[in-house]
Amino acid sequence: MTIQALGEIPETLYLARDMRIILWPEDQMGHLSGIDAALFFSGADAGARELLIRSGRPAIDFTTEPFDPDLLYTDYLTRLRAAPRTNYQPIDCNFYDNFEAAIVTRRAVKLVYLDPFGKEITAATRLKDLKTKQTEEYVQLESGEWLRLDRIVRVDGEAAGASCRF
Repeated sequence: MTIQALGEIPETLYLARDMRIILWPEDQMGHLSGIDAALFFSGADAGARELLIRSGRPAIDFTTEPFDPDLLYTDYLTRLRAAPRTNYQPIDCNFYDNFEAAIVTRRAVKLVYLDPFGKEITAATRLKDLKTKQTEEYVQLESGEWLRLDRIVRVDGEAAGASCRF
């Protein structure tokens, strides 16, 4: 389990061998596929906190509840593991097939997608790859950035899920 910790991390925070903490801005939060959960401590970056909350990652906010290191493995991690990892909404399978076709033909596309804060972004790009990571589907843009497929609004003018063509 990879946990994004934000803020002033207590010295008493120790994790199991199968867990690791990554610190802002190591991942640059361009995509969240590598993050399974979040812990928020005093001094957490507000933008990063909001981004993690919008992604649907399970989180525990120690700015509103006290941190007890004795409860880490028995309570906190059990809560994080039991919570849904994401708010990802699967896309239509036929729409997904069109991403594969654009990658194979190396055709440039015009994407309209929502950034993690809900702002519409338009990009003309080629698509490089697709991946699924723990139930979330991503497409890699020509820039190397990974974009969650449920954030795509339109491709080449066709609304997501409204057509099998773009």
